[in-house]
Amino acid sequence: MSASASQKAAQPAHKALRDPFLERIPSPILVGGSLIVLLAVWEFVVVIGWVPELVLPRASDTGKALVQVLGNLFTGGHVWVNFKVTMEEAALGLFFAGIIGFVVGALIAETTFGKRVIQPYMVALYAAPKVALAPVFVAWFGFDTTPKVVMAVTIAFFPVMVDTAAGLAGVDEDADKMFATMRASRLQRFFKLKLPNALPFVFAGLKSAAVLSLIGALVAEFSGGGRGIGILIQTASLRFDLDVVFAYVILLSVTAFAIYWLIDQIERRVVFWRKAGFIPTES
Repeated sequence: MSASASQKAAQPAHKALRDPFLERIPSPILVGGSLIVLLAVWEFVVVIGWVPELVLPRASDTGKALVQVLGNLFTGGHVWVNFKVTMEEAALGLFFAGIIGFVVGALIAETTFGKRVIQPYMVALYAAPKVALAPVFVAWFGFDTTPKVVMAVTIAFFPVMVDTAAGLAGVDEDADKMFATMRASRLQRFFKLKLPNALPFVFAGLKSAAVLSLIGALVAEFSGGGRGIGILIQTASLRFDLDVVFAYVILLSVTAFAIYWLIDQIERRVVFWRKAGFIPTES
């Protein structure tokens, strides 16, 4: 059998691997259908008593609570006031986490001091239990916004740091040798070769950091008091209003998804020479 015949025979099997049944279903139908099934199973296991309502509220009750929460949110009630506080904390946390993570990652990738001195301390900081640091930050910075932002930065900066260092260090050797042959300076190699190569990695770290900064702000709110969605969740849980707790969790999950999607859209426009993926493969 000739090589061309072998390739033709292998094409159907290869196409079958790339075109499974789920890939032929439109994404809105697939996601919507799976959501309906999930909600139906959720409602069913609670109604028939497999899971007590004290542990898991009904999906229908959670839906009603979510409608009330969204109504309060869009009419400028107390939910909006606390939601705005949490978003401000998470946004500041993401901003500073992105800057610190990029700078530290660049130092680790580009300098011996960063790799041998800074990196061990950063790994040790990330390995520390973050919940235990929350009361420490409150004691240091008080009960205002500052300890929440610091906690968000502490949790969110590490993915940006690691991905930045990986992107800068993962430059093609032949391209690096070509720049050296052309006597390019260190700054020229950084901005024209290494930084473009690292941008997809940086955005992958920012996507993770966006979600982690929101988590960090919530963790700090649980310990530091004041205002925020974390306080509303804590209050509702003390009242055993689990349907309201789930409503707040859904609100935060959708918000995190929206931020993640926004960063993905920015990546598609900034890193226009490379096809971006909603699920980052660089991270």
